[in-house]
Parts: sequence; structure tokens; C-alpha cells
Amino acid sequence: MSIRKSILVLSLVLPALPAFALNNTDIVKSTPLKDGSTVHQFKDGKMAMESKFGTAVRMQEGTAMETATGQSIVMKGDEVARLYGYIYEDNRP
Repeated sequence: MSIRKSILVLSLVLPALPAFALNNTDIVKSTPLKDGSTVHQFKDGKMAMESKFGTAVRMQEGTAMETATGQSIVMKGDEVARLYGYIYEDNRP
């Protein structure tokens, strides 16, 4: 394969790589909170917060939250970008 063909192939493949990274948003557990928001936990154990209005919001790591059932959980990670990708790009038309 010539250098020219290699460059052409790379120029077509490289822009598509970030799209594959966004698909790594496997949510394994969603827990509703007392205030109406939801905490989502991903396969790797990190979490992200979704407001009661359906938008991804920041939550500082280590913050204690109360679930709708009255249990307390602690935020691990702050995966806003992963949740944003899941909400807006993967599941909505």
C-alpha cells in the first residue's frame, strides 16, 4: 500500500474513533434519589447524576446522597460526559 493510500485510509478512519468511545456508556444500575434526581452507575463503578429534568449535572465525588427508599449512597466519580453522551446521543432521536 502506498503512502498516499495509507494517509487516505487514516483520514477516513480517525474521525470515527471518538464515536466508538461514546458507546462505552453501559449503565448497570440507576437509583432514584429523594429529590427526584437519579444516580446512574456504570460497569466500571463510576457514577453520574441526572437531574429530575433529565439533564446530566455535576456532583462532587464523595458527596452523600439519600435514595428514594431512605438509604444513603456516596458518589464515586463524576462521569458527566458519559451520561451526557448516553442521554443526548445514544437514546434520543
